Amino acid sequence: MRPFLLSALLALPATAQEAAPLPISLPSSLPPDVAEAILARPDRFADMAADLIHGHGTGGTISPATIETAIALDRAFYRTRALRPFHESDLDGDGTLTPAELAARAATLSPPGRARLMRDATAADADADGTLTPAELAPYAQAQVARALRPLDEGLMRAAAAFDADADGLTALTEITRALRTLSPAD
Repeated sequence: MRPFLLSALLALPATAQEAAPLPISLPSSLPPDVAEAILARPDRFADMAADLIHGHGTGGTISPATIETAIALDRAFYRTRALRPFHESDLDGDGTLTPAELAARAATLSPPGRARLMRDATAADADADGTLTPAELAPYAQAQVARALRPLDEGLMRAAAAFDADADGLTALTEITRALRTLSPAD
Protein backbone atom coordinates (compact mmCIF):
# COMPACT_ATOMS: atom_id res chain seq x y z
CA MET A 1 0.00 0.00 0.00
CA ARG A 2 2.84 2.42 0.81
CA PRO A 3 4.41 2.12 -2.67
CA PHE A 4 1.00 2.92 -4.15
CA LEU A 5 0.62 6.04 -1.97
CA LEU A 6 4.12 7.16 -2.84
CA SER A 7 3.54 6.74 -6.56
CA ALA A 8 0.18 8.51 -6.28
CA LEU A 9 1.79 11.44 -4.49
CA LEU A 10 4.57 11.61 -7.05
CA ALA A 11 2.01 11.65 -9.85
CA LEU A 12 0.30 14.77 -8.49
CA PRO A 13 1.21 18.06 -10.14
CA ALA A 14 3.94 20.00 -8.36
CA THR A 15 1.56 22.74 -7.26
CA ALA A 16 -0.67 20.22 -5.52
CA GLN A 17 2.30 18.77 -3.61
CA GLU A 18 3.30 22.10 -2.09
CA ALA A 19 2.01 22.64 1.41
CA ALA A 20 -0.37 25.47 1.95
CA PRO A 21 1.52 28.43 3.38
CA LEU A 22 1.10 28.93 7.08
CA PRO A 23 -0.15 32.25 8.31
CA ILE A 24 2.96 34.18 9.24
CA SER A 25 2.94 36.75 11.98
CA LEU A 26 6.63 37.57 12.09
CA PRO A 27 7.38 41.25 12.49
CA SER A 28 8.27 42.82 9.14
CA SER A 29 11.19 44.66 10.75
CA LEU A 30 13.21 41.45 11.10
CA PRO A 31 16.24 41.05 8.82
CA PRO A 32 15.62 38.29 6.25
CA ASP A 33 18.27 35.93 7.65
CA VAL A 34 16.83 36.26 11.15
CA ALA A 35 13.26 35.71 9.93
CA GLU A 36 14.41 32.65 7.99
CA ALA A 37 16.12 31.22 11.08
CA ILE A 38 13.00 31.77 13.18
CA LEU A 39 10.79 30.17 10.54
CA ALA A 40 13.15 27.21 10.27
CA ARG A 41 13.08 26.52 14.02
CA PRO A 42 10.41 28.50 15.87
CA ASP A 43 10.81 26.18 18.86
CA ARG A 44 14.51 26.99 19.13
CA PHE A 45 13.78 30.72 18.91
CA ALA A 46 11.09 30.41 21.58
CA ASP A 47 13.55 28.64 23.90
CA MET A 48 16.23 31.29 23.27
CA ALA A 49 13.71 34.09 23.90
CA ALA A 50 12.53 32.43 27.12
CA ASP A 51 16.10 32.09 28.35
CA LEU A 52 16.78 35.71 27.44
CA ILE A 53 13.67 37.04 29.17
CA HIS A 54 13.99 34.87 32.28
CA GLY A 55 17.75 35.37 32.52
CA HIS A 56 18.03 39.07 31.81
CA GLY A 57 14.55 40.56 31.86
CA THR A 58 12.50 41.91 34.72
CA GLY A 59 8.94 40.94 35.60
CA GLY A 60 8.66 38.53 32.69
CA THR A 61 9.56 41.16 30.07
CA ILE A 62 12.67 42.48 28.37
CA SER A 63 13.56 45.79 26.74
CA PRO A 64 15.80 46.42 23.74
CA ALA A 65 18.40 48.04 26.02
CA THR A 66 18.45 44.96 28.22
CA ILE A 67 18.89 42.76 25.16
CA GLU A 68 21.92 44.84 24.17
CA THR A 69 23.29 44.39 27.71
CA ALA A 70 22.78 40.62 27.41
CA ILE A 71 24.67 40.61 24.10
CA ALA A 72 27.49 42.65 25.67
CA LEU A 73 27.63 40.19 28.56
CA ASP A 74 27.89 37.27 26.13
CA ARG A 75 30.73 39.03 24.31
CA ALA A 76 32.50 39.71 27.61
CA PHE A 77 32.12 36.07 28.60
CA TYR A 78 33.70 34.78 25.38
CA ARG A 79 36.44 37.41 25.49
CA THR A 80 37.26 36.48 29.09
CA ARG A 81 37.18 32.77 28.29
CA ALA A 82 39.68 33.32 25.48
CA LEU A 83 42.02 35.35 27.68
CA ARG A 84 41.83 33.25 30.84
CA PRO A 85 44.57 30.75 29.94
CA PHE A 86 46.89 33.65 29.16
CA HIS A 87 46.11 35.47 32.41
CA GLU A 88 46.78 32.22 34.26
CA SER A 89 50.18 32.11 32.54
CA ASP A 90 51.17 35.70 33.32
CA LEU A 91 53.38 34.91 36.31
CA ASP A 92 54.54 38.47 36.99
CA GLY A 93 51.20 40.12 36.17
CA ASP A 94 52.67 42.60 33.70
CA GLY A 95 50.22 41.72 30.91
CA THR A 96 52.95 40.36 28.65
CA LEU A 97 53.60 36.65 28.34
CA THR A 98 57.11 35.45 27.72
CA PRO A 99 58.00 32.05 26.30
CA ALA A 100 59.26 31.09 29.79
CA GLU A 101 55.91 31.98 31.39
CA LEU A 102 54.00 30.02 28.77
CA ALA A 103 56.32 27.04 29.22
CA ALA A 104 55.90 27.14 33.02
CA ARG A 105 52.13 27.10 32.70
CA ALA A 106 52.17 24.47 29.95
CA ALA A 107 54.18 22.14 32.19
CA THR A 108 51.31 22.04 34.70
CA LEU A 109 48.65 21.12 32.15
CA SER A 110 47.46 17.81 30.75
CA PRO A 111 48.65 17.01 27.22
CA PRO A 112 45.40 18.31 25.65
CA GLY A 113 45.49 21.45 27.81
CA ARG A 114 49.15 22.03 26.96
CA ALA A 115 48.43 21.59 23.25
CA ARG A 116 45.49 24.01 23.43
CA LEU A 117 47.55 26.66 25.27
CA MET A 118 50.41 26.43 22.80
CA ARG A 119 48.08 26.42 19.78
CA ASP A 120 46.24 29.47 21.10
CA ALA A 121 49.51 31.24 21.93
CA THR A 122 50.73 30.67 18.39
CA ALA A 123 47.45 32.02 17.01
CA ALA A 124 47.63 35.12 19.23
CA ASP A 125 51.31 35.86 18.54
CA ALA A 126 50.79 38.19 15.58
CA ASP A 127 54.48 39.02 15.09
CA ALA A 128 55.63 35.43 15.80
CA ASP A 129 58.30 36.53 18.27
CA GLY A 130 57.19 34.09 20.99
CA THR A 131 56.05 36.87 23.35
CA LEU A 132 52.39 37.81 23.72
CA THR A 133 51.62 41.45 24.38
CA PRO A 134 48.30 43.06 25.34
CA ALA A 135 48.22 44.54 21.81
CA GLU A 136 48.28 40.99 20.42
CA LEU A 137 45.88 39.48 22.95
CA ALA A 138 43.07 42.00 22.39
CA PRO A 139 42.49 41.17 18.69
CA TYR A 140 42.90 37.47 19.45
CA ALA A 141 40.16 37.71 22.10
CA GLN A 142 37.89 39.62 19.70
CA ALA A 143 38.41 36.93 17.06
CA GLN A 144 37.39 34.30 19.59
CA VAL A 145 34.23 36.29 20.36
CA ALA A 146 33.44 36.37 16.64
CA ARG A 147 33.93 32.60 16.41
CA ALA A 148 31.71 31.90 19.40
CA LEU A 149 28.92 34.43 18.87
CA ARG A 150 27.78 34.77 15.28
CA PRO A 151 25.97 37.89 14.03
CA LEU A 152 22.92 35.70 13.43
CA ASP A 153 22.92 34.71 17.12
CA GLU A 154 22.92 38.36 18.11
CA GLY A 155 20.25 39.08 15.50
CA LEU A 156 18.04 36.40 17.00
CA MET A 157 18.47 37.92 20.45
CA ARG A 158 17.57 41.36 19.09
CA ALA A 159 14.58 39.86 17.27
CA ALA A 160 12.87 39.29 20.60
CA ALA A 161 12.29 43.05 20.83
CA ALA A 162 10.46 43.02 17.49
CA PHE A 163 7.68 40.91 19.02
CA ASP A 164 6.50 43.79 21.26
CA ALA A 165 2.89 43.52 20.09
CA ASP A 166 1.51 46.26 22.33
CA ALA A 167 4.41 48.65 21.53
CA ASP A 168 5.08 49.39 25.21
CA GLY A 169 8.84 49.04 24.80
CA LEU A 170 8.90 45.69 26.58
CA THR A 171 8.55 42.23 25.10
CA ALA A 172 6.84 39.56 27.17
CA LEU A 173 7.28 35.88 26.49
CA THR A 174 3.53 35.64 25.91
CA GLU A 175 3.85 38.09 23.00
CA ILE A 176 6.49 35.89 21.40
CA THR A 177 4.68 32.60 21.99
CA ARG A 178 1.41 34.04 20.69
CA ALA A 179 3.11 35.12 17.45
CA LEU A 180 5.01 31.86 17.07
CA ARG A 181 1.88 29.76 17.61
CA THR A 182 0.78 30.74 14.10
CA LEU A 183 3.98 29.27 12.66
CA SER A 184 3.27 25.73 13.79
CA PRO A 185 0.37 23.69 12.52
CA ALA A 186 -2.24 22.94 15.18
CA ASP A 187 -1.91 19.56 16.82
